[in-house]
Amino acid sequence: MKYVYYALLLAGLIILLIRWRRVDWCLQLFLPLYVCNIVTEVLSDLYGSYFLYHINQTIGFLLLCLYYYHILRNDRFRISIWIAFGLYLVYFTAYFIRWPSHFFSYDPIDFVVEGVFVTMFSLNYLIGLYRRGSELKFSRNPHFWISSGNLLFYSGSAFFMGFAFNLFKENRTLYLELSYIVYFLNLILYSIYIKAFLCPLKGSQPN
Repeated sequence: MKYVYYALLLAGLIILLIRWRRVDWCLQLFLPLYVCNIVTEVLSDLYGSYFLYHINQTIGFLLLCLYYYHILRNDRFRISIWIAFGLYLVYFTAYFIRWPSHFFSYDPIDFVVEGVFVTMFSLNYLIGLYRRGSELKFSRNPHFWISSGNLLFYSGSAFFMGFAFNLFKENRTLYLELSYIVYFLNLILYSIYIKAFLCPLKGSQPN
């Protein structure tokens, strides 16, 4: 299944590069996100360095914050995006200072915190889009697809990751079986991203 995941990452990266001048410029923020994901996966497979995932998590969240900052027009919510990122950094730093060994091993707590915030951002965008539904075609709006994919992936994965650490320590067999849920959600997410990259240039934004 991981090879399918790699294939989707590479396919999305290639499509984004080919359509670079024909996608909404906000989608260009996904180029460093894809590059960081691929580099992290390759280095982690080669060297087993789990701390790279924690670093990649923070970079990815920063890029998603920038993305949602640009597609959302509500100034009050834009401010809340940077407050959320600040809270994430404070929590991330305090947690791993308190338990430094967790930074170098499996602990998805940073993903859970990010997942809660990205779910909120995605919901905010989709609700605004729904309120203006008569003015646009959802299927041709790349930001609809990105936010829908993020909502599905981050809400589902954050829910699982919320208890995954304890499950990983107490029942490794059950953890491995349930972890396929996250793999499956990853495949859906990056398939939806490809759909977004293939959308026409113009995409409407909610107020």
